[in-house]
This record gives sequence, structure tokens and C-alpha cells, in this order.
Amino acid sequence: MKTRRLFPFALCLLMLFISPYKTFAGFPIGKYRDIVVPSFSYYSQSDHYDIQGNYVKGTPGVNFTSYSANLYFGYGLSRRLDLIVSVPYLYQVNNIGNGKSIITQGAGDMVAGLSYNLVNFSYVRFLSVQVSGVVPLYTVPANGNSALGLGDNGAEIKLMYCGSLPDFIADKGYFNTEVAYRRYFNFQGPDQFSFLATVGIPVSWHNQVSLDVTVFRSFSSNTTFNFNYNAERDYAFVKPQLNFGHQFSRRFSMFLGVYYVPYGINTGLGYGGSMVAIFKL
Repeated sequence: MKTRRLFPFALCLLMLFISPYKTFAGFPIGKYRDIVVPSFSYYSQSDHYDIQGNYVKGTPGVNFTSYSANLYFGYGLSRRLDLIVSVPYLYQVNNIGNGKSIITQGAGDMVAGLSYNLVNFSYVRFLSVQVSGVVPLYTVPANGNSALGLGDNGAEIKLMYCGSLPDFIADKGYFNTEVAYRRYFNFQGPDQFSFLATVGIPVSWHNQVSLDVTVFRSFSSNTTFNFNYNAERDYAFVKPQLNFGHQFSRRFSMFLGVYYVPYGINTGLGYGGSMVAIFKL
């Protein structure tokens, strides 16, 4: 019985790092234990949705592509309290037409904070809360706009609930849900709300497939459209993502994910993918 309960716990823990911008979910890492997660992601868009959510066909030769690497580190301070740090590095190509492009690269917004396990339900399901700070690791130009991010400090609180699915839904399946609020300390905000739901099914002892659905809304008085989602303030999107993961050993796993944005407001109609390696030290 103990092995059966720990199996979905371990699978869910590994799977939840698929996206380089997701931080640790509602599982305690374990006292004095470490998790290191390097990841790489690709994103591209040429079409977009306007402020009313209408589809707008892009101009030929005008598009935006982002390549990003992220290093996530988690350390268990106690059985319930964890320290988390996430640092991204971005390489972005903004093709503006007529063969001209603008390339920007550098570190993005660091996210650092604490995650605390509020309740565990017989080690089958877990309810946790995470409080984090957002700090830009780049210099904002004199005009106040940076392609690497908003350039403002911020704070985030996130409530997370995850664990194994009931047997009548899927034997040895798992789920994760997250509700988050983030505020950037600027007179324009933004105030950001997000919801993530994940369902995963092991297809063998070492392999799994999962589906993520993210609903995101950012509110700001600045409604200017920007192809670069890192520098945009007022927008929304729905993003499903399909993932496949393989566990090579107890300490090393890799995951691949692909996603698409079927609906949005004032944002790009984009697609992309991610590759993640997970090391448990």
C-alpha cells in the first residue's frame, strides 16, 4: 500500500517541471534534499488576437521567436518548508519586416520564495502555499521598455493542490491544480491571475503522458499590444500542453512537451515546446 501511494507522488513531482516558468508544485521536497531542473523552451508566433479576442492574420515576414533556458533549484529546509529559486535566460528574435530583425538576449526575471505544505492527506494528496518575489536581472533602458521583461519587482502567492486520482477515474493517475495571483509594483501593474490544471497517466513504470491546461489573465491600464509576451501588460490566453516523460533512474528524468494557444486576448497566437531534465540530489 505504501509503494502504491508513493508512486503517483513521485510521478507528479517530476512531471510538474515541464514548463520552464512553472515553479515547484504542492509537494514537499524533503528535509535537506535538493532538486535541480535545467530546461529549454521554444516559442514562435506570427498571428495574434486583438483586444477583443478576434484573430488577426500576421504580416508576411513579421514574427517573433523566443529561445529560453531556465535553471530551477529547490531545497528542503524542513519536511514541509522549501526554498525555491528560478532563473531564466532569454534569446529573442523579433522580425519586423523587410528582412530586418531585432535580437535581444540576457537574464530575465528571477523568481525566489518559499513553499509550505499546509496539509497532506495520508500522503496521497497535498495542499501547499507558495509565496515568491520577482526580481528583474536586467537593466531597463531609459525609455522604460525592455524586451526581457517588465522591469519591475513583483510578488506572487500561489495555492496548490495535487496528488493521485481516484481509482475509478484512472488507476495510478495523478492531478495538479494551481491558483496564483501576481502583482508587479508599478502604477500600471499588472495584476495577474492564473489557473493551471494537470492530469497525468502513467503508460508504463518509466513512462507517462500528461495534459496541462493553463488559463491566464493579466490586467493593466497599459493595453499596448506587444508580440513579445514578456514585455506585455494587459493580455490573456488559454494554453493546452501535451507532455511525455521518461524516468532513466531514481535521480534523473527527462520530459518533452508541446503546446499551442487556441485563444487569447491582446496576445500572440503561438506554439512551442520544451525539454526538461530533472536531477534529484
